[in-house]
Amino acid sequence: MDKSTHEMRLMKWTAIIKECRSSGKTVTAWCSENNISSKSFYYWQRKVRNTV
Repeated sequence: MDKSTHEMRLMKWTAIIKECRSSGKTVTAWCSENNISSKSFYYWQRKVRNTV
């Protein structure tokens, strides 16, 4: 994966994580409603947190 692809995914997941947090729902409930696996969510949350 090249650098720009990684940056695009990081930006996408940063937005997804912010949307989930602002929803007021649990991660499990929000992910279920948005067809995202909670495993992927937590993986990317860790990645986003480590880049900040």
